[in-house]
Amino acid sequence: MIFQTHAAELARRLRYAHPPLRVLDVRDRGLYDAGHLPSAIHVPAPGPRELPHGAGTEYVVVGEEPGEPAVRAASLALQRLGARRIVELSGGMAEWRRVTATSETTSASR
Repeated sequence: MIFQTHAAELARRLRYAHPPLRVLDVRDRGLYDAGHLPSAIHVPAPGPRELPHGAGTEYVVVGEEPGEPAVRAASLALQRLGARRIVELSGGMAEWRRVTATSETTSASR
C-alpha cells in the first residue's frame, strides 16, 4: 500500500523515527545537491533497483512538486521490490521548504 503524508508530519517523524524510515529523493541530481531532506539519499529515476534497507523500513519518496510521475514510479518500484510501507511526500520539496525552511546540501566533491 502506498500512503501520503505532508511536510509537518514528516518533520515530526524524522525526529522520532519509529519504525525506521528512509527518505528517497527522486529529483534530478542538481536539485538534490542544491538541497534535500536531512538524511535523504538520491535515487535516480525510475527508482531503486534494490531495497536500500531491511524489510521493516518505511520508505518516504520525495519529489519537487505535488503529483510528480517520478515519485509514483519510485513508489511502485519499491512495492515490486517487496517494501511493505511506502509513503509519498504529498507536496514535495516545495512544501517542505515552505513548512520547515530547512534542507541539507551536498557538496560538489561528492
